[in-house]
Amino acid sequence: MITLTLKGKLSIPLEADSVTPDNLHDKSNHQIKEQTVYWGNKKKTIGDFFEVEGERSDRITVVGDCAKVKLLGHKMSFGAVHVKGNTGYNTGSYMTGGAITIDGNTADYLGAMMEGGLIDLKGNAGHFVGGAYKGETAGMTGGEIIVRGNVGHETGSFMRRGLIAVGGNAGDFTGLFMLAGTIVVLGKAGERVGANMSRGSIILMNQARLLPSFLENGVVATPAVEIVLGRVRELGLAPAGGGRYVRHTGDVNAVGRGEILMRVVNRNHLQV
Repeated sequence: MITLTLKGKLSIPLEADSVTPDNLHDKSNHQIKEQTVYWGNKKKTIGDFFEVEGERSDRITVVGDCAKVKLLGHKMSFGAVHVKGNTGYNTGSYMTGGAITIDGNTADYLGAMMEGGLIDLKGNAGHFVGGAYKGETAGMTGGEIIVRGNVGHETGSFMRRGLIAVGGNAGDFTGLFMLAGTIVVLGKAGERVGANMSRGSIILMNQARLLPSFLENGVVATPAVEIVLGRVRELGLAPAGGGRYVRHTGDVNAVGRGEILMRVVNRNHLQV
């Protein structure tokens, strides 16, 4: 086990993409301390900001309020990172494997462009969870992201594959330009869910106001939903099961083969 304990509060962001099992698993304690991080425009080392215990392990624990620490777990492909505190922007971005657990909250772009692995966030996330960076046309292409709290806007934007499950509420434009994959929201979803989605599935456990470019296709009780919710339960959330869902297809402004499945609470389905 490698333990990195933040020495003090950061005044400006710290780029710590070197903090991954890929980079640290074969290094001595001294070598870990000498790994490069960037503080503003200054080239620094891990040892300048963290107390370092342990060596040569694919399991890393990061202790402290890392709300200004960016890129933790960036491009990691194996092992485990456990953050006992908050994290900053781009946590788990471009991740291809392994697991990241975060005990606090995180900033924007959690799991952006990720290809595989698991991210388990105990608190709230910012915008663009599992999404695409501006100018990109493909977001998350694999893996699983579990957020036990709330998420911001554009969760799963340009998503191509994988699973995002939100235990709390979601902001606007969930599944924006979604191409494939599955998003589950246990709380309330914001405006314009699935805007311009081509394919993929969004499962809402509460009613939401949908765009008029989604067409209602009747009530379903499909085993596919229960399989997805079963996996969500395995990952620690507790969605209700055994219900019926109103199926909406769209967005007809795009290819129109996506679906939004809204759990039936009553038959008063609102559209904007």
